Amino acid sequence: MRSTFLGFEVSKRTIQLSQKALDITGGNLSNTHTEGYTRQRVDIGSSYLSKYAYWQTSTSRMSLAGQGSKAFGVDQVRDPYIDKRYRESTCYVAEYSTTADILKEVETVLDNIDNEGLTANLDAFKDALSKYAEKPYSEELASIVRNQAYNLTNFLHSYQTDLEELKESNLESLSATMDKTNDIIREIVDYNKAIVKEYSVMAAGKLASGQSVTASYGPNEMLDARNLLIDELSYMGNITVYDNADGSVRILMDGQEIINGEKYEQLYMKGSSKNDSGEYSSELLRDYYAYDAAVLRWTTGEDATPKSGELKSYIDILNGNGVYKTGYQNDSYGIPYYESTIDSFAKTFGSFMNEFNGAIDENGNVIDKDRLLFCTKEYNEGKETYEDLDMTAKNIRIAQTWMDNATMLGEVQNEATGKWTISLDGNHINSLIVSMDKQPLKFGDKGDYEGTMYDYLLFISNRIGQNIDYYESQYDSAYATSNALLDSRDAVSGVSETEEGINMMTYQNWYNASSRMMTAMDEALDRLINNTGRVGL
Repeated sequence: MRSTFLGFEVSKRTIQLSQKALDITGGNLSNTHTEGYTRQRVDIGSSYLSKYAYWQTSTSRMSLAGQGSKAFGVDQVRDPYIDKRYRESTCYVAEYSTTADILKEVETVLDNIDNEGLTANLDAFKDALSKYAEKPYSEELASIVRNQAYNLTNFLHSYQTDLEELKESNLESLSATMDKTNDIIREIVDYNKAIVKEYSVMAAGKLASGQSVTASYGPNEMLDARNLLIDELSYMGNITVYDNADGSVRILMDGQEIINGEKYEQLYMKGSSKNDSGEYSSELLRDYYAYDAAVLRWTTGEDATPKSGELKSYIDILNGNGVYKTGYQNDSYGIPYYESTIDSFAKTFGSFMNEFNGAIDENGNVIDKDRLLFCTKEYNEGKETYEDLDMTAKNIRIAQTWMDNATMLGEVQNEATGKWTISLDGNHINSLIVSMDKQPLKFGDKGDYEGTMYDYLLFISNRIGQNIDYYESQYDSAYATSNALLDSRDAVSGVSETEEGINMMTYQNWYNASSRMMTAMDEALDRLINNTGRVGL
């Protein structure tokens, strides 16, 4: 005969288990909208006694059968493979989204360059030239041409200033992203320490035998918080996560180990002693302009070279100089590249006008400094020779010689005497207008483009438009993939109110049935104790 109170013990444990299952279901429902929460469940299995114990007989084994169920622990429902795939995709979502947004800001700065911004100013300059061609001797019309040229140089200055401000703004954003990355790394390490302590109690047996505690029952809420931080870190760069035997994690970013248990690395921008920090408003700007690039490093001394993620988008935007790249710059089309294209236009346009006016030869050497129409700010101030400093969007100026003589542009050279006199028919000016429309020019010392001025402006506009379209299409694709993976993860780990409602009714019925079983056992025991052997009384 089995133990008298075995049935009561089985029913008691079953009631306790159903109560705990209801508690966990209630906890799941209360965390339906908690960010990063992973659905939990009570792992339940059948209780048994060893069939091979030496003291057991076949009769005793049968009498002790039906031990009921027991709980092994409260587990999280997660799929490591989906977590890995999701984190691999989010870095591209962040990279493409950030890059597209910043390029849109660049496009805004350039103000639709091919038809409204610089092109419109170039058209206004040509219109002034057309009117001047009708009366080349008119100082008033000549002054209007010069004023339009002045407006054009101011427009180039504004491009340069706005792009510079945009670059500095994104440099600050990069710094903030680096700080956020470092904060996340430190927080993950803090959770590593706390989780290891919890496992030292909850999985002491495994640790003592040298086994890994991975997949053991652990501090679920801490694991959720750490996983949420790892998800955030995946936006910054391409990360790979490994589980350590003690419950901590090891994380690599682009092949560089940045976390391993309690050890970690931090990200910083390479400093420079080349420049006095007093020259700049911040050390951040000092370090950037020392290399004309943002050079990131880990505290190990290794260069940080993000291959994807938000960090990479800022690096490409701040260091991308296309065919003009030097030093630490790369060949992406970032803000420096568009600065270089505007500089190239300023230099080519100024040289074209100076050569037309007989001031320089086709190689850019000065042959008559009194014929210069455009020069650098430093040349006007007498600090540099014309050849020593290239004209850029920042330093291009109307030459003092043109300021002193507005009608100089309308003069032609007498081949016999070499003297310059006003052309009364204006054909000289008309030929300039035709050349502006049709003459192919080389833009950029490295052969970035060859074509007319208008073609080059269209080329710049098309390139930035194509870049934006590319990153937006890449973002759409990456976002769709990431969203699909997130949906898959939510299907596994997320809380479904419908599913938990069904579980709640199931566990409630289980609780009721177990309670009824205890009542039945009580009635049976009452019959055995109070009514057995009372026949005839």
